[in-house]
Amino acid sequence: MSLCKGIFFAPIAAKIHGACFDRGWSEEEFQKLLALPTSRLWMTEEGMLLCSEVAGEMEILTICVLPEFRRQHIAQDLLHELFRYAKAQKVKSIFLEVASDNEAAQKLYAGAGFKQTGTREGYYARKDGAVDALCLTKKV
Repeated sequence: MSLCKGIFFAPIAAKIHGACFDRGWSEEEFQKLLALPTSRLWMTEEGMLLCSEVAGEMEILTICVLPEFRRQHIAQDLLHELFRYAKAQKVKSIFLEVASDNEAAQKLYAGAGFKQTGTREGYYARKDGAVDALCLTKKV
């Protein structure tokens, strides 16, 4: 697992993301994100983590593992790679939003040391209505 740079990773990222979420991001959306100098992408054949790094902070934009590979510590490994990078870059904090109905992700983040710092009401659209986003932060 390594830091991947360049928009040529967009097709693979879009395929993984699409298999993990009801509304996966398109290849074009990934191209735009990966073209930004602030984007950081870690990828394996089973999953990926995309974040943005600005002014000593990082925001996890998405982390996902293909359904058939879940519960094999791949997401934890991706987070550990991010943490190693963040420490080397002297990043002060990492933050993200997670859906309030995503208990598995909440457990993953809590186990990695993230703490809830806020809530965004109705942030995620769902077929049955919007759900809140929990704002989480980890000091590095």
